[in-house]
Amino acid sequence: MKEQDLGHGNKIIGFESMEEMQAYMAEQEQQGIKYSLDEQWRITWGSHVVRVVDELWIFGEIFTESRYLELNGPVIEEDLDEEARYELDALRDSHARGYRYGRWFSIVEPEGEYGSAHVVNLWEIDRSDFERARAARWEVPPDLAYRVGQEVGDALQKKERQQE
Repeated sequence: MKEQDLGHGNKIIGFESMEEMQAYMAEQEQQGIKYSLDEQWRITWGSHVVRVVDELWIFGEIFTESRYLELNGPVIEEDLDEEARYELDALRDSHARGYRYGRWFSIVEPEGEYGSAHVVNLWEIDRSDFERARAARWEVPPDLAYRVGQEVGDALQKKERQQE
């Protein structure tokens, strides 16, 4: 594995083989599991979430299986062709490993972009909070920022007490 520092906290990681890349990814997943909170693992199909990356608040709408199917082909699972069934199985597998697929919105991407994020980077919010942020063109309502900070802090303290 080779890392190239691009500055400003960014880096590129290169691998000599597919096996080396898969081992790295498995190790990263285990680190994610180690540092995640119980509340984060409750994020599931249809949840609304937030994550913060370098002070940028990103709001997510986690797809349900039926919403995923609507966007990618037939709505009825029994009618899926082999490729679509493979993709749905892969989606379910990644969900079980903590990845949540959906559409992600921010002031940088106000129309949203599709992708996945691991639960270790997410915090669940109410649909009403998500809709308030949408109405504000993804500016973070101050009360939401405060509440998410409080909730995460409380969950971290609870985890620390459990580990004592």
